[in-house]
Order: sequence, then structure tokens, then C-alpha cells
Amino acid sequence: MDWDDAYAIQDEIRRRKLARGARIVGLKAGLTSVAKMKQMGVDTPVFGFLADYFAVPEGGECRLAELIHPKVEPEIAFVLKRPLRGPGCHVGAVLAATDFVMPAIEIIDSRYRDFRFDLKSVVADNCSSSRFVVGARMTAVEGLDLRATGVVLERNGEAVAFGAGAAVVGHPAAAVCVDVLHEYRVEHDSRDAGAR
Repeated sequence: MDWDDAYAIQDEIRRRKLARGARIVGLKAGLTSVAKMKQMGVDTPVFGFLADYFAVPEGGECRLAELIHPKVEPEIAFVLKRPLRGPGCHVGAVLAATDFVMPAIEIIDSRYRDFRFDLKSVVADNCSSSRFVVGARMTAVEGLDLRATGVVLERNGEAVAFGAGAAVVGHPAAAVCVDVLHEYRVEHDSRDAGAR
């Protein structure tokens, strides 16, 4: 399986979800830290989609019986006021198109035992996307230094992990740029295939 195969499988999963009435409400980037990319032997993040039924309301309950062996990751969610297009997308374009950012928790899950998979397999499996929670606090990006924005992940009041926006490919908006470029590639590849 090559990268095109992996994303083609993911696209077929998305097509089937849409056919069953699901809506796509967002995109996600995985492997966004430079350290994790080096560890996994890649030089760009991987991408997946978020369906409407993945959403868990803030303060709501995530039904573990619906999942296999979930894990949580803190995120910065970007809500856009207008679409972004590639190529040529850059951090400034993302920030100009951003309506606001919100704190979020992604609940990843995997059909692979202990999350042991090769990268093409995880892409085919929609990058382990399963659920997400978006916080209610909306913050405009003007005057906000997303590189210095930090997160403290707590479990039962005890801090268990720390992070900063700069760990996400240098700037959280940079991950959105790469995601836009991926969507651009997918859109143009499918157009090219349809024209053949």
C-alpha cells in the first residue's frame, strides 16, 4: 500500500459515512510535532476527517463501550470564517481566515492493538479519529500568540501532560496550512481522475 492507496481507503470510508447521513464538520492533522514526525520517519503530518457524530458536548459523556481503547490529546481547534485554498496557503492566510480558536480534546481510538501500526495503515484508518470535545471559550487570534499558547492536561485534578503551540510544526496555523494543501491535492487528484 502506498500513500495514495491509504488516502483512497480513507476517502472511501468518508464516502460511506456521508452515504449513511453523516456530515463532515472538520479536518484533523496528526503527527504534527517535529519530534513525532522524526520518530515515525515522515516529514509532513497525516490527515483525517471529523464527522458530526464524533462530537461530544463539553461536560458530556463519551461512551467507552462504543470505542476500543481510546486515548485523549489536547488540541487547538481553528474555526474559519471563510474557506482556505491551496497551494500557496501560509500561516498569515490561515490567521486571516480564522474566526476564532477554541480549546479541544481529541479522543483517538484505533483498531490496531496498542496503537501499533505503520503510517499508511493509520491514514487508511482515518488517523485514529473517533470523538472530539470542543470547549466553549472562543478566542480571536488577533493579539494572541498561538506559538506561546500552552496547555496543561489534567486527570482528576492532577497535571499529567504539558504542551505549547510551538510544538505543532512551529506554529499551530502551520498544521492547518498543510491540511489545506492535502485537501487541495485530494480535490485535484479526484478531478484529474474524473477527467481521464
